[in-house]
Amino acid sequence: MKRRTLTRGLASVVALPVLGLTMHRAAAQAPAKLRVRMDFSPWGLHGAMHLAQQKNWFKEQGLEVEVQDGTGTINTLQLLAAGQVDVGQVALGTMAVAKENGLDLVSIAGFSRTGDLAVMTDGGQGVKRPQDLASKKLVCFTTSPWAPFIDPFLKANGMSRSQLELVMVAPSAMISTYVSGNSDGFLSQAPFGQPMVRKTRQASAILLADSGINFPSYGLATTPTNLAAKKDALARLARVQVRAWHYVYDGHVDEAVAAVIAQRPNARLDADVLKGQIEAYRPFFESPSAKGLPFGQQTDGDWNAAIRSLEQTGQIKAGHKPSDYYTNALLSA
Repeated sequence: MKRRTLTRGLASVVALPVLGLTMHRAAAQAPAKLRVRMDFSPWGLHGAMHLAQQKNWFKEQGLEVEVQDGTGTINTLQLLAAGQVDVGQVALGTMAVAKENGLDLVSIAGFSRTGDLAVMTDGGQGVKRPQDLASKKLVCFTTSPWAPFIDPFLKANGMSRSQLELVMVAPSAMISTYVSGNSDGFLSQAPFGQPMVRKTRQASAILLADSGINFPSYGLATTPTNLAAKKDALARLARVQVRAWHYVYDGHVDEAVAAVIAQRPNARLDADVLKGQIEAYRPFFESPSAKGLPFGQQTDGDWNAAIRSLEQTGQIKAGHKPSDYYTNALLSA
């Protein structure tokens, strides 16, 4: 009896550390939860995020990712800074302006690295240069990333607002105003806007960047607090997105389109528009300052150009450096 009792006791003692090790392993394998908020309702540039979700690439990396639709980059940045979400897919130039206004933010990956803001006009109007916009009616909206650049754009091309009719409308009304023929053009991102109107009223584009004004486009942003607390999980998320974008542009655009539609079945999305947006963004994934750079990587050269433009338009104060706005640390394997 004593021997049996002693044996059982020893077995229990031995089992304790084994059980503890098992529980530790289970805890270590629990997925890291991240809340990702997009800039707006579903559109083409959401393709990589939804594709990664659809193909379980986040899950494979030990992540449980909640992808939220947004109501605008500014709102997403506000929620991010307030700790309501962990990552935002946003226009990075707008992030820089929000940082200037007191939001503590940093970019961890930049995908659309060439400025995509453009004036789009009916292709049949023969607008080839900014001066051809004289007497045209253009629509925009007050919270658009375009808004602070309108006067600098006109000034850079020897023009003023008095030479054209500029009307601010609700964001949801901008495309419909143009499509219905109630404006000659609209101000938006070229690879977003042109596919939206292609079936009804095709538009040609004059890029803001061609006037020497640079404004970085879409990427991933977080807060320094999140970066410190969730660095490993954020790194896995960023690397999954790099993988997804390479996969998309390696002949799998249709899969990305299908993933967006599958993930948002009630959004009444047009597959042709989504595909057109993804395809149109491919040239904008190239860095203006460093050709052939891996997706996601950002450069001091690109950010120095952006800082100059933001300073010249009064959106940020002088004295900033690129490292104030981005890090590539999470993208290394």
